[in-house]
Amino acid sequence: MSPASSRWLERQARVNGRAWRWTLAAIGWITLATGAAQMLMPGLELRILHADASPAPAHFFRIVGMFMVLFGGLLLHGLHEPRANPAAFLWTGLQKVGACGMVAIGVARGLLSPLALAVAAFDALSAVLVLAFYASLRQREQIITVLRPRAEEASPDVTAPSVSELRVADATGSGAPPKPRRTMGEGAVVAAEAPRRSLVLAGGGMRVAWQAGVLRALTDARLSFAHADGTSGGIITLAMWMSGLSPAQMCERWRTLDVKDFVSLMPVDDYARPWRLTALGDADGIIQRVFPHLGVNVEAIRVNRERSGTFNVCDFALKTNVAIPHTEVDRDQLVAGISLPLFMPPVEKGGHPYLDSVWIQDANVMEAVHRGADEVWIVWCIGNTPRYQDGFFHQYVHMIELSANGALFAQLEQVRELNARILAGEHVPGHARPIAVHLIKPEHPLPLDPDFYAGHVTAATLIDQGYSDACRYLAVADAQGLPLTPEITQMTEPAYDLTFRETMAGPLAMGTTDPEAGAHDGRSTPFTMHCTITIDDMDAFIRDPDHAARLVAHVQYKPLGWDLPVREGSFNLFRATDDPRTKIMTYGLRFQANGQDYFLDGTKTLRDDPGPDLWRDTTRLYSYLHQGVDARGPVVGAGVLVLGMRELLHLVASMHSSRGGVEGAEVVARFGRLFLGALWDLYAPEAPVHEREGEAAHGHEG
Repeated sequence: MSPASSRWLERQARVNGRAWRWTLAAIGWITLATGAAQMLMPGLELRILHADASPAPAHFFRIVGMFMVLFGGLLLHGLHEPRANPAAFLWTGLQKVGACGMVAIGVARGLLSPLALAVAAFDALSAVLVLAFYASLRQREQIITVLRPRAEEASPDVTAPSVSELRVADATGSGAPPKPRRTMGEGAVVAAEAPRRSLVLAGGGMRVAWQAGVLRALTDARLSFAHADGTSGGIITLAMWMSGLSPAQMCERWRTLDVKDFVSLMPVDDYARPWRLTALGDADGIIQRVFPHLGVNVEAIRVNRERSGTFNVCDFALKTNVAIPHTEVDRDQLVAGISLPLFMPPVEKGGHPYLDSVWIQDANVMEAVHRGADEVWIVWCIGNTPRYQDGFFHQYVHMIELSANGALFAQLEQVRELNARILAGEHVPGHARPIAVHLIKPEHPLPLDPDFYAGHVTAATLIDQGYSDACRYLAVADAQGLPLTPEITQMTEPAYDLTFRETMAGPLAMGTTDPEAGAHDGRSTPFTMHCTITIDDMDAFIRDPDHAARLVAHVQYKPLGWDLPVREGSFNLFRATDDPRTKIMTYGLRFQANGQDYFLDGTKTLRDDPGPDLWRDTTRLYSYLHQGVDARGPVVGAGVLVLGMRELLHLVASMHSSRGGVEGAEVVARFGRLFLGALWDLYAPEAPVHEREGEAAHGHEG
């Protein structure tokens, strides 16, 4: 299959997946129903088609009807779990191809009325849709089953690098940590014992897609974990990982998930008595659609021997948290662990109701400590800012923030006391050295689940942000960990912020140093970058002469890899040049592939040349691919990426401010005035050229 066809199928599967499945379901039911009609009333249909309705043809028509029932049922069965039954779509599609051909031949030979061509057309359309769906499944599985990161392929006698070694490697730009130290045989010099690490995955609703990006960054940095613990939404991340998926596979499954599959309503009768309503919804969507799509497999979890895992649930009867070992967990307990009161009902088991432990604790640090962890790595996506918001939903979230942060601080105080005893020389069973605590968090609170449902944020953006946030922490992490104080989870609330998503793609050729030549080189390969650009403070953005914003992204380039997360990104809306009539927009993306650092340096040059060139200037990104961590490295490839009309419309539609309402609309309007005002200054006929000195922001924003 060509790369263009592959990308088209992948995009259709992501954007139109639900409608596609409904269409296939309709085809299945129509096939099943018409097949049953042929079995019961073959003579009637044969007479309608002006065909021979004698007993022998009628009997064979019944047999054809039987196969239609079987293939219609096969298609419907496959739609329950498409990934588990791809062959159902292959064989159903082939049956439709055969049916279309045989009916057309029958009409051509005069055995059937021309009316039968409508049946042939239906079969042809069905064949296209079913086989295309099958091809999309194969394409998505090829992307999901990418090679595991090297960390997961390391031999068991290799010791993972320390945090200090990771920092040295990052600072020197080597692209990878130092080579691991091998454990030597008896009588040889033995390297220092590696720390025993535990990974603690806190909750955060559907926002835990962010954790998949964090986990991928940690494994790319070759950090290994002997134990992992999940609470609330963190259970989803842990269940995927313990099911045997690599972090790269986890990221791709989150990107292709329809988040609306989380929604599952209670029976209609329950809503007629709201005063007795157990919850706003049930777990059917999670059990039937979300877990299968995300690759959660309870049997695989229970037999996992790569690491130990614990899943936290609340025993409501005893008002206590229970940490269930991964070897004993079942599906009901996984569901109970993410059953947040009010939104999902508790799960009854052994006469006790079980639910989400978030009101007791949202991260079980002490479970890791009791298991002898020297380093505890907490992946935290619960908000912690001074801002108190109005409204029932926001205040419900604040209650979770209070409970989660408060319980974490209490556990960190216990760790601090243990460390004081160890440093004082006291023997603490299982711990010969102080326990280091690392915590990875977003710089600003992540958008809440309603923003996820509304499309204001996507799983792809959260994953890219998680990867970037983890890389940012690893660059400054110290072997001693963080101070065990309440400031450990504090985040900053963005001011008048704006976020938008941008996708650009175009030909790029390795071994070329000129973008135009690379774009027209017959050896060029499509390079695609999926970016999310965030302006945290619109006032500061407008005052900044370079108009800098944060960029997170992932890129796709076949020679290097299908899915390459960006470690560090930068974006400048307008930067001045020596020529006052020229401004540039710049993009910088640092990523790794096959252990090598690369940096994509892209520029859009805005200048009013003769002829209509505004559209070309604003949609063509002239790109240089450098080997190394920045643009000082040698150029190893070049090309031109393009922002198409469809992508431009998606960009505009994705613009969103967390402020919402009138304030949010004003933020979007200010960005529009800044952007369009600058274009007017540069491209409008006879437009005066504003000098930078004394100009606030292109003369359009004060």
